[in-house]
Amino acid sequence: MHNVSTEKALSNQLASIRMEGFCFSDSEIDNVRKCLSGELTFKQFTDKIVSDVKHR
Repeated sequence: MHNVSTEKALSNQLASIRMEGFCFSDSEIDNVRKCLSGELTFKQFTDKIVSDVKHR
């Protein structure tokens, strides 16, 4: 088994999600990247998702 970069893993998951008919905005994907890199805590990440959904 070989190592897969975080960016490659995210790209693979986004491709899988798109095949299922779902899509995410660029800002949503950016927030995932920030969470994965540690710029956002998981709590901040989930709070942002909830806040964004409430404002739609």
